[in-house]
Amino acid sequence: MKVSKYFDYDEVACRCCGNVPDNGISPRLLELLDRIREALGKPMYISCAYRCPAHNAEVGGVSNSQHVLGTAADIQMPEGYNAVTLGALATKCGAEGIGLYPWGVHVDMRGYDATWDER
Repeated sequence: MKVSKYFDYDEVACRCCGNVPDNGISPRLLELLDRIREALGKPMYISCAYRCPAHNAEVGGVSNSQHVLGTAADIQMPEGYNAVTLGALATKCGAEGIGLYPWGVHVDMRGYDATWDER
């Protein structure tokens, strides 16, 4: 089932239980992911979007994680991109939270700008 122009429900649902938050995935996040996908001009892999509280704790996420709220996604780097270039693209597309990691980029729609580098 499509939840946005490019993404299916199973791409944004919790990897452990298959659920999304009671209020659904943030429409603003889904719009951001579509804008990033369009800017890339090719498919991208979302390694994690929503995390139920149990899964979030299991992976060591902070208790107030944007993932638990349905407002965040982790994107693995597509070929030809590194964390800096993908993060810059996500910023240009309107991401409010940008985290750079060795495996890719965390993006979120937290309501204020935040950046961090964990590479």
